[in-house]
Amino acid sequence: MMRWCEVSYSCVTMKTGFSLQSADAALVRIPAPRFLWAMPVAINTSLYAYPAEIWEQIPDKDIIIKLTILIPIVLFGILGNVVLLEIIFSNRSLRTATHLLIANLALIDLVTLLLCPPMFLLHDIHQSYVLGSVGCKLEGFIEGGLLITSVLALCVVSYDRLAAIVLPSKARLKNTSVAVATGLCWVVGFAAALPFAIYRNYRERNWSNFHETFCAEDRQVMPLYWDLIVVLLVWLPLGVMLVTYSAILCKLDHYERSALNREHPMVVRYKSRVAKTLFVVLMSFVVVRIPFTVMIMVYYKDVNDGNTFEVSEGFVMVWWFAKVAFIFLYSAVNPVIYGMTNRTFRKAFKSSRILSMICRFEEKQNPDKPPKGRILTFSRKILWPREPCVDDQNNEEKFLNRVQGKSR
Repeated sequence: MMRWCEVSYSCVTMKTGFSLQSADAALVRIPAPRFLWAMPVAINTSLYAYPAEIWEQIPDKDIIIKLTILIPIVLFGILGNVVLLEIIFSNRSLRTATHLLIANLALIDLVTLLLCPPMFLLHDIHQSYVLGSVGCKLEGFIEGGLLITSVLALCVVSYDRLAAIVLPSKARLKNTSVAVATGLCWVVGFAAALPFAIYRNYRERNWSNFHETFCAEDRQVMPLYWDLIVVLLVWLPLGVMLVTYSAILCKLDHYERSALNREHPMVVRYKSRVAKTLFVVLMSFVVVRIPFTVMIMVYYKDVNDGNTFEVSEGFVMVWWFAKVAFIFLYSAVNPVIYGMTNRTFRKAFKSSRILSMICRFEEKQNPDKPPKGRILTFSRKILWPREPCVDDQNNEEKFLNRVQGKSR
């Protein structure tokens, strides 16, 4: 457990790492020098010693461990998102509305991985806040804006998939609609993050043995705002994905019954593949958001409600690091989730110039097996591929459109 000290100032008692409270207030134990610390200006802190351990920077061993975890995640994510953007904009056939939405998501993830890890490490490694007054205003604004923009873009991608399978063709997004939706995601995302720039302020305190700098939040406004942040970053996208993906699976179930009546296995395979992809998307989102949600709820709810609880410093520090590392991990694996689960993208990845400089792809062909044919014949009732049966995603989408048109 942490070692705690109490310093009395006239009628109030300061708990280490927390704001001044009355002497009979419940002792809340949490290493708040890593988070927020408000204190009345009337107290002359230069007359007193710093009431917590002075360490200035975490041990070198901890720095190495954190860098060992974050550097591979960041490098992998930057490479994956850059390659995804390259193959989308270098192939004219991939510049569809759906793929442009994925490109927007990749761009957000790329900017997140370029800007956020350095700011987080500088904040996490040092005891005092080293980014200054400008960094105090911009750090939360940039990180929060990118996160909100990311989840809004994720909601648009979910709607696009819903429109492609469930809704009428006129409800599908066109390239013009994609441009408008993309712009709105960025504008609304950073507009929603403005309180980070408005209600966070850089502060300095001179103790008799330590010069403290920190970035403090408005304790009246920000707890309420963090409730909104949790809704925007967790519950809103989770609800949108649950509704849209449930509707997609229900529609595919209808397609499956229609296809089985015609003894056609194409939609059965398509439904299985879509179900697996949607499950991976949903579970990855839930897993990476758990540490973030728990940390916000514990800190802003239990602390502000005056609840008493005890936590070890090691546990809170690990959870604090995991909260951010998991968000970076999600930005890094998005190219895998949205790219490698799509057959068209998998083929395009092999033609990437960037990847060709790193690794070499070789087509393995069986000389005893002739290449699959791609010529299709059309009957009056249904799409029937010639032998051998072609398992091609474009043909499956055409078949789904025909079944959807007949079911209306």
